[in-house]
Amino acid sequence: MSKEKVINFRIDAHLKKQAKKLAEADGRSLSNWLTRLIEREVERAAKN
Repeated sequence: MSKEKVINFRIDAHLKKQAKKLAEADGRSLSNWLTRLIEREVERAAKN
């Protein structure tokens, strides 16, 4: 696997707060939770 890259993007404060709560409930950091979310969507798109 290649080296990890950093992606910076803007997000609504309320949306970030909600996502962080979901990540914490899953026992993950927000960064890790978002990475897994993106991985699942990429895999799903590849199947279609």
